[in-house]
Amino acid sequence: MNYILFNPLSNNGKGTEGLDAVIAAAGQRCPGGTPELVDVTKEDEAALLTGLSVDDEAIVCGGDGTLHCLINALDGAVPAAPVYLWRMGTGNDFLRDVAEKDKTQMVRLNEYIRDLPICEAGGQRQRFLNNVSFGLDGQVCELGEQEKARLGRPVNYVSLALRLVLRDFQPASASVTVDGETRTYERVWVASAFNGRYVGGGKKLAPDQDRTGDKLCCVVLHSLNRATALLNLPKAFVGKHVDLPQCDIRFGRDISVTFDRPGAINLDGEPLPRTVAYRAVK
Repeated sequence: MNYILFNPLSNNGKGTEGLDAVIAAAGQRCPGGTPELVDVTKEDEAALLTGLSVDDEAIVCGGDGTLHCLINALDGAVPAAPVYLWRMGTGNDFLRDVAEKDKTQMVRLNEYIRDLPICEAGGQRQRFLNNVSFGLDGQVCELGEQEKARLGRPVNYVSLALRLVLRDFQPASASVTVDGETRTYERVWVASAFNGRYVGGGKKLAPDQDRTGDKLCCVVLHSLNRATALLNLPKAFVGKHVDLPQCDIRFGRDISVTFDRPGAINLDGEPLPRTVAYRAVK
């Protein structure tokens, strides 16, 4: 049996647009069969997927937010059936990472959702696929959610980032421990843990990270004034920020970050309540 799982809330509420193309692709993969459409906001997607056999197939439509919900619903389980992701999100950092060269529309998920890292923050424990964003990117996401709720429509995250860099973001002091080695930093703008390379819809903050490996990448941008941060912001989209003396990158399996005051944090673009600390373990 062929299943198409879609989230009508993804892609800024346009998650049903483009379903005809998914149905056509599913029909080509399984000629003669009619795929069953499943609205994941109404059905238990984890129970459905883990109940499928190797002879079944499922296509998940959505982006990073849809995937984040899926991996936490599965909580470590990997379906026996082939499960694919169909590109239907806004940021698509996961697909940008795993299909950077061929720009494919659909990627098999099974091998990428096995043994995912775990983040503990604010009393919550969640798995993440791409990153834990603490600092500027965390606040961009937090502000974006607030603006969407206030305006009732999608927002421009680039303009929000510029507003924060120019005026509203307040860097903090931080203590960062990677596999037992602790370093302290002043005026921290970013102190994030990466399982993939991208964050925020295309910023290549962890250009040397390998999500198929056994380590996470910790990226700390520190000791920046507003003018320097603004000048170097474009470098993050192509991974050139790593050459800055204010950029510290380390790899490890256990990353702990503590700020001197509560900061905004998100997992795969999904905001969590503000916190002073997190721990990410792979």
